[in-house]
Amino acid sequence: MLVFLNDHEVEMLFRQDPATESDGGFQRLLISFQTKIDRETGALGLSIHDLERIPRYAFDYGQGGWEERLRNIFERHLGPRLGR
Repeated sequence: MLVFLNDHEVEMLFRQDPATESDGGFQRLLISFQTKIDRETGALGLSIHDLERIPRYAFDYGQGGWEERLRNIFERHLGPRLGR
């Protein structure tokens, strides 16, 4: 699935410091999206695996800043349940 993130969504994605990639699954997920996005167009290809991980990380591990960030980045594209 190809999505096109707007400026706000891209900014939310890049709030994650790449140096935190080894700190956990959420960090690794966001850094992987950072490496795949076309910064000029906002184009981001999401695999089936990505589409499974996004709602899991957003809803299954509690609520807080990281979960809200995923909703801010992907809700416009995947809906309020992020594809669930």
